[in-house]
Amino acid sequence: MNEVVYLGIGILVGGAVGALIGARLAGGTAEKYLSDLLGMVRSGRFPDRGEGGGSARSPGRDLEDVLRREWAERGRERDLAMREAMKRLADFLRHRVESPLLAGLDAGGEALRDAADAALDAVEDLEFFLEDPPAAPRTETTNLVDLVGEVTREFAGEFTVYVKVEGPQEPLRIHVDPDPLKDALFLVLHNAGEFGGGGPVNMVLRKEEGRVRISVRDEGPGFSAEALLRALDPFYTTSPGGLGLGLPYARMAVEAQGGEVVLRNPEGGGAEVMIILPQGG
Repeated sequence: MNEVVYLGIGILVGGAVGALIGARLAGGTAEKYLSDLLGMVRSGRFPDRGEGGGSARSPGRDLEDVLRREWAERGRERDLAMREAMKRLADFLRHRVESPLLAGLDAGGEALRDAADAALDAVEDLEFFLEDPPAAPRTETTNLVDLVGEVTREFAGEFTVYVKVEGPQEPLRIHVDPDPLKDALFLVLHNAGEFGGGGPVNMVLRKEEGRVRISVRDEGPGFSAEALLRALDPFYTTSPGGLGLGLPYARMAVEAQGGEVVLRNPEGGGAEVMIILPQGG
């Protein structure tokens, strides 16, 4: 909300500085009016029409109009985001918990035990995603080549998607917190395996000017225009029953270590997720 306040003030005050100075000279009311307005906005109480000061056509009234319009937009965005999140959670619980348990109850015996295990796994996944990555990473110097090899072997043990890794023969030393980075890489690989149409996934490791770049590229249809904008947002997904928390979690884990995650559709097709990290000491 502060961004909206300061943006509105910057635009309107910059365009009406003469009027505000005139009002100030006339009685010093403009400064008090803006101060009162900011105080009400910060406290969560938006002023009613006519509250405050200034004439109907003053810059202050224009500022009220901007804030009132932006305030309403932010409120709708929050409501939509909350509804989307709740829908994703409901779909996830229905597909991954309720449906297996109901099928297991109908079948009984070993099928019920398998269904209970699947439901518990789903709950553990949910707990994992809703747990924030460490705020203060415990970093250590790690060979990125070995770390990537460990993640790809784990991924190969759970999925039938072939992963080809291209990187330097010599060790690629990087100063990171290994566990969150491994989680992030696994989630990116999982996303590539799910949306890559079953084709192979290519992972490339590069060192460049004090940074390392990990590129994960699949052979699927690529990101849609909407997905390029929203795939890193929590609860956005095009997968039925999916939570839409894999890439957002990877992003948080990488950004907590001073890195960034970039999405793109490279020439030649497919989707590419790039993890860029400072090499560190």
